[in-house]
Amino acid sequence: MNRILPAFCVMAVATAAAAQTSESAYDSDFLRGTLETGQPGGDVEDGAAGDDFLIFDGASDAAASNAAGSKVSPGAQKAASDNKTASGNEVRGSGRTSSANRITDTRAGPVPPSRPIQSAGPLAPVAPAAPLTTGSIGAATDRDAPFGGDTLRDQPQGIRVGTFLLYPELILRAGASSNVEGVAGGEGGTLARVEPSLRLSSDWDRHSLEATFRGTFTGYPDPPAGTSSSESSAEASATLRIDAGEVTTLETRAGYTVSPESQSSPESAGGAKRTYQHGVSGSLAVTRDAGLVAVTLRGNLDATLYSGGTEVGNRDNMVASGSVRLGYNLRATLSPFAEATVLGRFFDDGSKRNAKGYALRSGLGLNAGPKLTGEVGIGWRSEDLEGAVYKKLQGLLADADLVWSPSRLTTVRLNASTAFEASSLAGASGSLVHSGTLSVAHSLTNDLAVTVSGGVARRDYQGVELSELTYTGSALATYAISDIAALQAQYSFERVDSSRVGQDYNSHTIEAGVRIRR
Repeated sequence: MNRILPAFCVMAVATAAAAQTSESAYDSDFLRGTLETGQPGGDVEDGAAGDDFLIFDGASDAAASNAAGSKVSPGAQKAASDNKTASGNEVRGSGRTSSANRITDTRAGPVPPSRPIQSAGPLAPVAPAAPLTTGSIGAATDRDAPFGGDTLRDQPQGIRVGTFLLYPELILRAGASSNVEGVAGGEGGTLARVEPSLRLSSDWDRHSLEATFRGTFTGYPDPPAGTSSSESSAEASATLRIDAGEVTTLETRAGYTVSPESQSSPESAGGAKRTYQHGVSGSLAVTRDAGLVAVTLRGNLDATLYSGGTEVGNRDNMVASGSVRLGYNLRATLSPFAEATVLGRFFDDGSKRNAKGYALRSGLGLNAGPKLTGEVGIGWRSEDLEGAVYKKLQGLLADADLVWSPSRLTTVRLNASTAFEASSLAGASGSLVHSGTLSVAHSLTNDLAVTVSGGVARRDYQGVELSELTYTGSALATYAISDIAALQAQYSFERVDSSRVGQDYNSHTIEAGVRIRR
């Protein structure tokens, strides 16, 4: 009895260990077969949906792999050939084994075949919550676009007409000025201003057409004695770009401007009638951009005409010019360039002020996305007049047009230009005008925006001792009261310092009104 009891205990422990090993092997192979075939238990005999699940030893697995055409090591093939049952049946890759090697799971009865696990569909993204707003402060419509100086609420939406978009606008203002005439010792008075404008933009897959028109009419209800009761100005332009190929672009432009000349100008002989300056321009350019190098050929015609007032002499003239520009795309954001121009100036009266000349200019183009864009250039221009009594009209060229957006709601813009203008003064070859303007626009809320600007311009006559220095400044506030209307208030200042004695003056103007646009 003492020997039987220990032996019985040893047999019980061995039996339990064997059962635990068989159950672990079953669970492992069951899981492996489910992952590999999509069916629980791995390979099952054909038509045996409710049959017992089978567990293969290493030799059986090797035989199954060999039957499926996969490569098996020689050792595994030998183990499969040696694994015969007592009845002489060989283990087959279909999953059959002898009754001695078959283990039946009797815990839950036959298990029906399960369907393959279906993959879950993608989760729909969670929409971000709308930002909380207080008063008129809200989310911006375009976080990547730089602020243009207008309120976000009444941004123009445009009116679609076929494949074009029309952007109409009308500004109505009233105010007062301390110097209505803009002359030394000028008197103050009230004013009313009307400014209509219209912009046309194409919506084409290729090519583009842009056209703009803006007019200004200013009336003076109580003008000073001997002065005009109104003045007007207008500008119109159109640009057509044609994509002639992958690297070739054609661009043609036409424009017209008319504006009153200052009554304090040395070119004016005085009088009640204002002198108006008309500008007519046209150009044709061909650009071939081959990647690193871009070449542009351009031809320009610019005519300047004067009408309406009493002048010292005839200044009507036309300038014809041809230019070639070479640009190099040094980086994605930098493009240095060099430009050469030949030109000729012709006067209507055939005077000895006709001239031939040239201009050389170089600079840098910037394109750093919405943060910084524009172009700066510097050079030299010279015009050699026919008359021996006239000096060359020449001087430094300085041009810039830069837009910097330090933040999404703030924009800083710098403009600089150089103009060569004809003169009718005795002994004068003409005048050079160097001007620059710096403006800062900021959006306080979606409804309220402010713009502050300041500028300076210097005019120097060549051939005579005469110069003028003009300072300007303005502050504009715009408050949108709806999606199409906004209230505006503006203060502007002008000061002229002239080398002529008694020609200096100041002017202060305050205006308020409404802007309507679509």
